[in-house]
Formats: sequence, structure tokens, C-alpha cells
Amino acid sequence: MKFKKGQDRVVVVVVSLGIAIKFPIIHVWNVVRLLYRYMGMGSKQKYHWELFDEIVGVLFRGLTANWGEFLFYWQTGNAFLQPTYLSLFGLMNIQRAGEPCLLKCEDLWFQFDELTEGKVGDLHHFTNIENFCVYKGGLRMLDYGSPASRRVVAQYGTKIAKDFKMGKKR
Repeated sequence: MKFKKGQDRVVVVVVSLGIAIKFPIIHVWNVVRLLYRYMGMGSKQKYHWELFDEIVGVLFRGLTANWGEFLFYWQTGNAFLQPTYLSLFGLMNIQRAGEPCLLKCEDLWFQFDELTEGKVGDLHHFTNIENFCVYKGGLRMLDYGSPASRRVVAQYGTKIAKDFKMGKKR
């Protein structure tokens, strides 16, 4: 078993079963800090519903990322995505595991930039080699929990899956 921790989720990779299990991190401490900051600036600075939206967003980012990944994979079946087999309403996702991607970050980014005609935009997801794996010789995306990464995959995922070269590009 391997454990990985991201900003909003913890991943347990069960190598013997070939699966990764993703659990959301509930950011309670961040909400406490947000409330403290809100109280310090006075109630006139921010409307209560805006604060509520911000609290919900901070608390449940990992849960919404899990649920978004599951729905997006099942709606698109995009070949660039590592399949998310099951989600328990975002509380736990089960995804197929793959081999680690050994490319350098700059080689990864260079091809994404080229294959998306410079429109990849989502730097966080597309520059981190940890967000990708290799499955049956092709590059697959592991972390597609953000709406920005899903927009890129919706538009360019098929092209990336087909044209991405696993060897060095430069």
C-alpha cells in the first residue's frame, strides 16, 4: 500500500488490487480561520450568504472534487482519464491505479501546451507529474477533480490520449 496526500484529498493506492481509493480532506481549521477573519472585519464587509458559500467551498473541496471526477468520467468515458469506477457521493472514490509517470515536468508541460494549442491553462493539474500515470503504454490523468482540468480534458482529452508521446519531445 502507498499513501499520498494532496491539498484536498488523501489517496491510498492498493497495489495488489490495482486500485486507488481517494478520500476527501474536510478543512475544519480553514473554516475556523475564515470565521475569525470575518468576525474581525465586521459584518458590513461581507454578506452572510457569501460567507456561507465560502465556508461550504472550503470545507468540502475534496468531496466535490471526488464527486466531479466520478460524474465526469461516467459522462465522457474519455480515453485520457484513468477510470473512476465508484464514488460514494464523493466520500470515497475508487479509481484504477497505474504505473508512475517518469517524464520530467517540463516535457509533460511542453506536450500539453503543444497539443492544446497553448490553451491548457490549468497549471496546477497539468504541470504536476503526480497527477498522471501510465496505463498500457499511454498517459492517463489521475486528478481531474477541478472544473478547469475537466474543461481542458473535455476539449482536448481525446487528442492528448491519441497524440501524446511517452518519450522525450525535445
